[in-house]
Amino acid sequence: MSIISIQKRAKAGTLEVEHLLKEAAYPDHDLADALDAMSAELQWHAVDEMDSGRLMVPLATWAQVVATYCREGYGGLHRLATEPKLAGFVIGLLEEIRTNEALDTLLLAFRAYLNEPWKDRGVSFRIAAAVNLILGFKPAMHVGMSQAMELQSFLRELYPYAGSDAQRATALLALRGIGDESSAEFAACQCLGSPWEEVPRIVAKYIRKRL
Repeated sequence: MSIISIQKRAKAGTLEVEHLLKEAAYPDHDLADALDAMSAELQWHAVDEMDSGRLMVPLATWAQVVATYCREGYGGLHRLATEPKLAGFVIGLLEEIRTNEALDTLLLAFRAYLNEPWKDRGVSFRIAAAVNLILGFKPAMHVGMSQAMELQSFLRELYPYAGSDAQRATALLALRGIGDESSAEFAACQCLGSPWEEVPRIVAKYIRKRL
């Protein structure tokens, strides 16, 4: 989609977050400048300006994150990740980019959560969901042994802190692309309710097929 197309969608009120994230795959300064201008002109909402009682998309914040990536690359995203209110937005962009560099940035920028999954369970399970999306689907990405071990440890330590079977399923599914035999055994021993009851078996089978 061209910048002109994005501007037309923005003025028509049909621009969505997905459009911005897809454009981030082709970062450039012109896109960053255009997003800054549209955000100001159309008075997009930022996450810290929103009334919790109203359903609004924080397009200004999404535009800020995409524009930062366009100008500063992964280093800019690492900087933004230090702001708690932006963590979910940075993770959302990294899982959309879905490259080895994006995974490296995820692990580096959110190291504190990987080391202490209980630090902020909301962010930690958001990281788990991103790992699942980045590594759990084809085409498969190569992951180094140290990264795989680190992620397995994180996901298995996070699992007991799940508040629902949906979160438990997320942690298990994220093991598919990096799990070893011990993670396959871990997954196979779990028991989830409907509609997640097949997830432990599927994950164990997937891991063993990959090994």
